[in-house]
Amino acid sequence: MTTYENMQMTRRRGRAFYQRGFTLLEVMVALAILAIGLVTVMQLFAGALRLSRVDKGLTEAVFVAQQVMDDLVLRDELEDGFEDSGEENGYSWAARAEKLVGEEMDPANEKDMRTAEFIEEIAGEDSIVPVNVFKLTVTVRWRFGDSANERVYELSTLKSLVFREELE
Repeated sequence: MTTYENMQMTRRRGRAFYQRGFTLLEVMVALAILAIGLVTVMQLFAGALRLSRVDKGLTEAVFVAQQVMDDLVLRDELEDGFEDSGEENGYSWAARAEKLVGEEMDPANEKDMRTAEFIEEIAGEDSIVPVNVFKLTVTVRWRFGDSANERVYELSTLKSLVFREELE
């Protein structure tokens, strides 16, 4: 082997040696991409955790509303305009009953007149509805964390009660 050939081999080996690793610029770009990815993933986890806490608060509010509604539905007697309220585990609730249809209809009350017209349409002019129909509504309020915003959940249903005839 001649000296010229040895020099060519050395140059090839030298280039190969320098081309085996990463440059500082390539390493910095890779680290920047990795950092952006990690920050994005951490924000996703933080958002999921926040939503989980919100869902927990809503779930507890639904549970409180359902308990109060169950108590209302199980009552044997209700009066128009009935209201009740209370607090449970940091959740304040208010319950009310509004009579929609009943044995006593006031001709001066527009709601009662619309109801009477509806009964006439479906049953006849002298029809009597043998039940009182109440709209039951439970409203639950609570605060989420240190926020000044109040959250509200409302649950409504209808309940019918048969007229109780007085014994003579």
